[in-house]
Amino acid sequence: MLQFERHQQIVAFVNEKKQTTTDQLAEFLSVSKQTIRRDIDVLSRNGLLRKVHGGAVSLSDSPLHEIPYASKVSINATAKQKIGITAAKMVDSEDVIILDSGSTTMEIAKNLTTPNITVLTNDIQISIELASKDNINIIMPGGLLEKSVYTLTGNASIDFFKKIHVNKLFLGCDAFDMAFGVSDRNAESAAAKQAMIRAADKVIMTTDYSKLGKKAFCYVCSLSDIDTLVTNQCSDQELRHLQEQNVEVVLT
Repeated sequence: MLQFERHQQIVAFVNEKKQTTTDQLAEFLSVSKQTIRRDIDVLSRNGLLRKVHGGAVSLSDSPLHEIPYASKVSINATAKQKIGITAAKMVDSEDVIILDSGSTTMEIAKNLTTPNITVLTNDIQISIELASKDNINIIMPGGLLEKSVYTLTGNASIDFFKKIHVNKLFLGCDAFDMAFGVSDRNAESAAAKQAMIRAADKVIMTTDYSKLGKKAFCYVCSLSDIDTLVTNQCSDQELRHLQEQNVEVVLT
């Protein structure tokens, strides 16, 4: 196994278990504890997990910590791929859409085949993914590049989304709670999402089940602001609550 593959598996394992020991990781990957300790050191320096005595702790549930893009991609990758395929089919010819930044909306970008559409996005990685597709026009805001997540942020980005109108918004989130609503770890990101919501005729939330029942630091919107939720799993109780809020639920 290559080092970067081992690092991806470590991050995914720690995020799933929330905390783990060096011994558990060594057994899981069939490598020495010394190797695991070196890996944890590297991943901790890169902000992908937190090193603690005897092991590591996930940062994925921290209400403030922004998860770097490399870590987001490895979390629930299969679920995100299925969500991306399903959501991409919701785009109609001639649509003008916003793709919010994130690893799930990236999967939508990968699967966009609808002719003659315009995509607005603040995600550098998404714009690169779409750049070679002849069926898509791409528009990006200005702003400061947040390098860990490849996202344009700040007042320039927020003001851009305040001044446009689109058919559909494909929205990502850090957390989705039935009582608190949608929330994000970053205040500027939350403000940008709020501007995107106001700009769209239809708001489509795309998130895997791991975000449901969670709260992050900054409130984005209530459930009533969401028209459709595309996710991979939903409990009966959550489904009933969403239907009461007139949110259409599409399971992948």
